Amino acid sequence: MKSRDSVVSVWAPDAFRVLGVYFAVRLVLLVADVMSAHIADGGNLDGPLLAWDAHFYLGIAAHGYPSTSPMLNGHLTYSAAGFEPIFPALIKLVSLTTAPYVFSALFVTLVAGAIATLLVWRLAVALRGETVGFAAAVLFVVFPGMAIPWGMFYSESVGLALVAGSLLLMFRERWFWAGLVGAVATATSPMALPLAVAALVPATKSVVHRRWPAALVTVVMVPLGFLAFAAWLAIRYRDVLYWWHLQNQAWGATVDWGKGLVLQLPHFWAGGYVGRSWLEWIGIAAVAAAVFALWRAKLPGFINAYCGSVFVFLFISNQLGFKPRLLAWAFPALIAVASIVRGKWWQMLALGFAALLPLVFIAYTTLGNTMIQP
Repeated sequence: MKSRDSVVSVWAPDAFRVLGVYFAVRLVLLVADVMSAHIADGGNLDGPLLAWDAHFYLGIAAHGYPSTSPMLNGHLTYSAAGFEPIFPALIKLVSLTTAPYVFSALFVTLVAGAIATLLVWRLAVALRGETVGFAAAVLFVVFPGMAIPWGMFYSESVGLALVAGSLLLMFRERWFWAGLVGAVATATSPMALPLAVAALVPATKSVVHRRWPAALVTVVMVPLGFLAFAAWLAIRYRDVLYWWHLQNQAWGATVDWGKGLVLQLPHFWAGGYVGRSWLEWIGIAAVAAAVFALWRAKLPGFINAYCGSVFVFLFISNQLGFKPRLLAWAFPALIAVASIVRGKWWQMLALGFAALLPLVFIAYTTLGNTMIQP
């Protein structure tokens, strides 16, 4: 696979236009933060930024991981150990300039989000050219699920940048570097593990054509970031399967192969680990549209494998589901959408996404458990 984007400068006009859209979105979400703070947090502007699990990342940056594992009634309970280290490490690094942790986290998410936007644009240009590249990057920036990583201190701003970088390196057949970046991605979030499945596609093709499967380097390297973190937890808390035990006992996470989601769907207003049923129906429609777009656009197999693995990952877990934030991990599907929806139609879709973006943020930061965790 030869890169088509080599002639496109990172300082091309489209790069500045895409970044302009990105920073405009971040500004809108800061205004939404002020609104949410006055609605639900007594005017405390930090409140919405630290909503839900976001506060764990700042806690890790400030104090590190707990020396002993928190317990409640003989079971593991909510702990910072459930969150990977790369994002809080970056916050800590910026805080060494004496900046407050909240400002440091805001800076990291702003910069990482800008990098993610540029890398999604470069990936889309490499796959489908400049016109589709610009449209795909804009759709990525305004996708409603990005309300959480753009508006709160969640690790997706860093994780999605790393995933986009790894996929771009796979396209360029730079397998070692794709694996290295992928390993850092899985040390940011386990949601990046489908990168290994993506790399398995070119590796398998090489074997079929009796060539050396160089992409196996990426397949092997990608999970190492997550496994290294899990091994460190095992040593620290003297439990080989500590990460899995913590996820199960504290958050109730398990692999139920979609049973919980399927059983919940008939109850339209019901809520569970996977979120509200009505929101899951919207997520299912989004996944169906994404699968159709991927089929029509005929993107490279490793892109389809990555997106498909994300969807399967979300389906088989009893606590993930097709929530807006988690669907953002399948962002390459937006490249497929931009490939088949041209002209004013993609612009109308982008406007619709942009209108929903601050509403999603405000809903998750003011309605509490009415929405279920993002």
